Amino acid sequence: MTGMALYVRFMLTLTVGLAGLGVVLTTVFETLLRDWDPSRDLRRWWRSLSATRSLAAEIRAEDILHQLRTQRAAPASGALERRREVLREVSAVESRLAAAPSA
Repeated sequence: MTGMALYVRFMLTLTVGLAGLGVVLTTVFETLLRDWDPSRDLRRWWRSLSATRSLAAEIRAEDILHQLRTQRAAPASGALERRREVLREVSAVESRLAAAPSA
């Protein structure tokens, strides 16, 4: 066989092989992978790869509890002081009213 005959035979075999592969892949994608969403799966894979450790994983539970306790304690004491101040003002007004001569 000459070089040109071998080339034609190779191209014919390659054409038939690629056409057959196209038919097989088309059938597989249309029947088996009909519900597969490659863009969603790639995004999910990228997120899992890039976010190996979240910020919450680096914070200790003790730190979170301490922060919650300090946040709760500060506003409660401020609210308690405001209530006491209002009660003092009310009692001052009541004592002035009681001390004032009635008309």
